[in-house]
Amino acid sequence: MYSVALNHTDFDVYSLPDGDYPMPADDTVVSLDKSFSPVSYFKDEKWDFNDFFNTNGAPKSQYIFRFPKGKHNAKLLLELKQRAYFLVWGGKGRLLDVGNPFRKIESCFNIIRYTEKILRCFKNTQINHLSMLSNELVFNQVLQELSVKSEAVSLLTLKQLNILSSLNSYFPENRHYELGIPEGKTINQVAKKYSLTGKGHYPTVIPVIYEQLMGHLINDVEAAFLDLDILNNVKKFAQNKNITERKAVETFKVYESACFVTCSAFTGMRISELQCITHDSYKEIEVEGITLPTLRSWTRKLEKISREDVWACSPICQKALSVLRELNSDHRSEKNNIHISPRFSFESQAKTGNNIKCSKKEVLLNTKGLSDLFKFYSNHINIQYIPSTMNEAYSLLNPVISERYEPRKQREDETIYWHFSSHSLRRSFAHFVVGNGLVSLASLKQQFKHIHLSMTAIYASHSDVLTLLGIENQASIKRDIEQAEEVAHIKYLKDMVEHPEEQSGGFMKAFEGDPRVMTEKEFEALAKKTKGANKTTGYGRCFAGVKCKLAHIFEPSNCVAEDCENLNINKEEAFRWQKRHRSLCFNIEKMKKLGLFNRNTLARELTDIRAAEKVMFEHGIDFNRFELGSL
Repeated sequence: MYSVALNHTDFDVYSLPDGDYPMPADDTVVSLDKSFSPVSYFKDEKWDFNDFFNTNGAPKSQYIFRFPKGKHNAKLLLELKQRAYFLVWGGKGRLLDVGNPFRKIESCFNIIRYTEKILRCFKNTQINHLSMLSNELVFNQVLQELSVKSEAVSLLTLKQLNILSSLNSYFPENRHYELGIPEGKTINQVAKKYSLTGKGHYPTVIPVIYEQLMGHLINDVEAAFLDLDILNNVKKFAQNKNITERKAVETFKVYESACFVTCSAFTGMRISELQCITHDSYKEIEVEGITLPTLRSWTRKLEKISREDVWACSPICQKALSVLRELNSDHRSEKNNIHISPRFSFESQAKTGNNIKCSKKEVLLNTKGLSDLFKFYSNHINIQYIPSTMNEAYSLLNPVISERYEPRKQREDETIYWHFSSHSLRRSFAHFVVGNGLVSLASLKQQFKHIHLSMTAIYASHSDVLTLLGIENQASIKRDIEQAEEVAHIKYLKDMVEHPEEQSGGFMKAFEGDPRVMTEKEFEALAKKTKGANKTTGYGRCFAGVKCKLAHIFEPSNCVAEDCENLNINKEEAFRWQKRHRSLCFNIEKMKKLGLFNRNTLARELTDIRAAEKVMFEHGIDFNRFELGSL
């Protein structure tokens, strides 16, 4: 084989002219034969280096660089060819210069082979320069493509992409790039995390499960807060509630786990940060006249020493901490230490006794102790996962979940329940609050204490939950209806009771008797009861007020799916669902065509589409069921 260190002057005949960042043209020579005559030119889709370099009978395909035009963004492919040219030719007198460790023709072939394939993901997009790979969100598209590859292929692909960045000196500064690898992470770590055979992601909780969790959390924390004055002593609590002491201990554990999970779910804290909150971590701060609820804790993961930090939260966290402060405080060795959890033994060796015999060794709620509480609470609330109706959304939100992080746990009776963890709630927090003005990605970066935006982008995607963290939805349609005169409310109710056959949703289904025969007095009572307690997005109306079983989150798609007894959809609103269905179907097809869809966004939009189809079916509106097809 010819030496790669040859500095033969005949090579320089084909070198680019001197100047500021000269670039090869279509007729620039890129490969030679043994007599130094041209074989391939820059414009060609195949650069054949066999005649000069393949001297040992290796497969010819290993010495051909391929640049298929039909599979790429044209400008991005052009830059890939430019970098491939400099990879081989370097500069004048530097053909395959051994001063660069990558400059063996076989190495160059592998670099182009892997980078060409991964950059196909940007076909039909506006990603037209490699410099854009420095952007965390753009680079995340590459990571999504690698999620179906093995760890070895993912690692090799990222390394080859990184090698191309070593050629930045041949380009003006605005064309330079570095891979958007999260700070503090190595290429090896990223490849392992995103590859098919790596550990994968923590799961994002699907919307219908997430809403049920929020409902359980708020209900349990509110119930505990009502008993705040008797939570300090488990025996006193049992006596006051006229229940056994064993039952009281069990109730306290439910309260304890619900409060810690609440602080996790409404902040996105890591479990190590959850371990550092105290009974007085809740603080309200004023920013430009707006009072914001926050939790204060300590960040350790990214720091050499612990650093106090602040998380935005919901007011429910204040109640959760108040409960944790009082819970079993008479039995703690440190009264205000919420991370000390008293335990008790009961009379009777058969474990059937209902009275406390004595105190056992306290449990320290460190990261392991808190993880056990998450496991306990998941079992306690027992939110059922129904494959037939939930698999579609799950597979879109969670394309790469290893068995280690699998949230769907099967019981002996073959039913499946959802297991929650702090990190899955962290991902879910990001999914549900980024988008539609709740918070920005940059704000979430601060909330998560990330040092690089790409770390946050991994978690977040656009979504359209209407209200969370105590933030009221600001959609214009809601503002308009909330400010409407009382006559609009009466008009809506009259339409409901006079035309029940034109309504859908659980409200009319749960209505007792025939609403059309209501007396005027009964109608006035209904109007008074529902006035100020209803809210709408224009796709239905919720009559629950603060008592909604979906925990203050009026999200019409999942209210429709669950036939929430507080939701009503009239004919006019049903036609809005029809229009929404058309728009969403068009958007998904467009996203598929452009290759820019995000699986998280897709899961939410598909949930909306299925809800729209249910509404149209119940109102007798013709429609064609949307089929997702292959992605």
